[in-house]
Amino acid sequence: LLIAKDPKAFLFLQKQFEQRSVKKVYLALVAGIPSPPAAVIDAPIGRHPVERTKMAVLGAGGIREARTTYRTRGTAGQVALLECELHTGRTHQIRVHLTTMGHPLLGDSTYVSSLSERLSEEYGIDSLCLHAWKLTFRSPADQKEHFVKVSLPQPFLRALEKIGISFNAD
Repeated sequence: LLIAKDPKAFLFLQKQFEQRSVKKVYLALVAGIPSPPAAVIDAPIGRHPVERTKMAVLGAGGIREARTTYRTRGTAGQVALLECELHTGRTHQIRVHLTTMGHPLLGDSTYVSSLSERLSEEYGIDSLCLHAWKLTFRSPADQKEHFVKVSLPQPFLRALEKIGISFNAD
């Protein structure tokens, strides 16, 4: 969450998001182990043609460019911890991209597979395992680049512990 103190600062920050110069990095716990362990997902996203509350990777019409880079940070059993960098900012982008490649987030009731549902139940996960972890932006106050890293929330930490994935936040 990035908050502007006044309209001038808001416009300054908004322009960075529009120009995609803000770096946004998330952590995600997913069902299955992605292969390859790191890749770029470049797949346009638009409104799902039938389920209008969902988004989907689409081939034509009503779509917008969407690009996500992921890197596997740890695995245990049938679960992987991924670091995901957003290069665009589409609605549900990480959730849609990872589900499309067969690795939905644990705790997600919207974009779900039988495996993600089973693993979420097995590990007692009842909240979305997606965390906005790092943000890099230029400050309107001093024009310098700032880096913010947010500690993992307790439910995410508990899920990592139950699953058996150790994570070094550095």
